[in-house]
Amino acid sequence: MANNEHLERIRQGTAQWNEWRKQHPEIQPDLRVAYLQGANLFGADLSGANLFGANLLGADLSRANLSRAVLQVANLSGANLSGANLFGATLRGAVLVKTNLTGATLTHCSIHGISVWNVQLEGAKQDSLIITPDDEPVVTVDDLEVAQFIYLLLNHKKLRNVLNAVTERGVLLLGRFGGGLEVLQAVAARLREERYLPIIFDFDRPHDRNFTETVKTLAGLSRFIIADLSGPSVPQELYATVPHFKIPFVPILEAGRKLFSMAVDLLEYPWVIRPPVIFTSTEELLNLVPSRIIAPAEEKHQARQHLLNELFPRG
Repeated sequence: MANNEHLERIRQGTAQWNEWRKQHPEIQPDLRVAYLQGANLFGADLSGANLFGANLLGADLSRANLSRAVLQVANLSGANLSGANLFGATLRGAVLVKTNLTGATLTHCSIHGISVWNVQLEGAKQDSLIITPDDEPVVTVDDLEVAQFIYLLLNHKKLRNVLNAVTERGVLLLGRFGGGLEVLQAVAARLREERYLPIIFDFDRPHDRNFTETVKTLAGLSRFIIADLSGPSVPQELYATVPHFKIPFVPILEAGRKLFSMAVDLLEYPWVIRPPVIFTSTEELLNLVPSRIIAPAEEKHQARQHLLNELFPRG
């Protein structure tokens, strides 16, 4: 439990606390399991402090010095750590939900077991984040939000579960890079209502992959693919994926637009739904999602799964 004297001093305010730290630099503050929910700790010197299991829900820790602090299993949900210095801090098992880390320094933090959801990381300095526990060789990443995923990839026993979790519900939406992205966004929202995980490739390409390679990676993680033939970039994407992935492709086309000349070749593949789903408005397309997109895609997916089970029976 927290040292009562230390707890009383931190509750007196940042100015008094920081002055006390200057006068007693040899003391390591003991604030274990301290109740500091909603506390105003702006600019507080908490360097090296032991905040194991502390309740910092909604606390203002902006510009605080938390370098080498122990924040293991602490609750930092909704806390403001903008501009805070967490160099070398221990965040193992900490909970960060809707935490503001804008402009924070997270270099060399230990983050094994951390829970990160919907955090703000604009301008944050993230590098050498340690994702492995103390008894394993050190592995570091440079992005707090992907750390949990990378650790699962390292654990080969969990890798199959990670891939299954994505491929069971992932749906890739292609096309419309030249405009009309709102159509795919509306379809994505409708798919989420049906418990799918829609992926719209409208972000910058990864540094070490070109656009075609990135689309192929996303296609390999998808249960099925929806391709808007109304978009100017879709021919290249389809030629890079349709011949190589035996997963359902559902082509959609806005009324009044023509198929690109070589589209017929792609429609010959048995895993491509045909004819394309024609729609005159976004509202009409959304109404067609269950019957004309999901249902035929799931039918082909199940047929494919039946064949795979025959070829690779489980022991």
